[in-house]
Amino acid sequence: MENVLALENVARAFPRGIVALRNVSLSVRTGEFVAVMGATGSGKSTLLHCAAALDRPSSGSVRLAGRQIERMREGPLTRWRRDRVGFVFQSYNLLSELTVAQNLRLPGRLGGPRRHGVGDVLAAVGLPGTEKRPVGELSGGQRQRVAIARALITGPSVIFADEPTGALDPATGGQILGLLRRAVDRDGVTVVMVTHDPGAAAWSDRLVLLREGSVTTDTATPDAAAIAGRLREVAA
Repeated sequence: MENVLALENVARAFPRGIVALRNVSLSVRTGEFVAVMGATGSGKSTLLHCAAALDRPSSGSVRLAGRQIERMREGPLTRWRRDRVGFVFQSYNLLSELTVAQNLRLPGRLGGPRRHGVGDVLAAVGLPGTEKRPVGELSGGQRQRVAIARALITGPSVIFADEPTGALDPATGGQILGLLRRAVDRDGVTVVMVTHDPGAAAWSDRLVLLREGSVTTDTATPDAAAIAGRLREVAA
């Protein structure tokens, strides 16, 4: 199975001597669900941003969905990200004044592909018949389902999820994780998820742990209790 994402010796430094990533190399296969964890300040979100072409590494290379992206110009890079990548964030990043359908159609209005119908993706996330509802009227769990539907509508190669259950209660969070898991198993989508929750990480196929900007663990995902133990070790 081919790699849909490959980081090689990626480093990311910021002003005042802050080093967020230190020569990280990581490959992710098509149809794999990867959880990235670590203590606060370990570089989790920076890793996701560099992998998803939201930020450029200070050095090293990033290959995403068949393209070497760190040297692409901003315009082509924005279009590539729009067409091949889906995003799910803790804050949903939806426009509350628009309806569900209008939010889902935004990628297409910005020139992106729409490989699935609005009704189809809403049915897939358990929200059939909600096309005309304003997003502002939805619960947090429903908004996150809409965010997943928006990520799926373009038929992305990779979905990057940054704490997608962080603002949700455990039961609703489990439903959201189940949707991501199904996207992997049924549709062959790759999911890279940053999380602080061992229970959320347990849904993944593979666990990557960071400490001070470096990968310390890259292994098949154990159960939640074992994940919590390993997280304590890297946070010590």
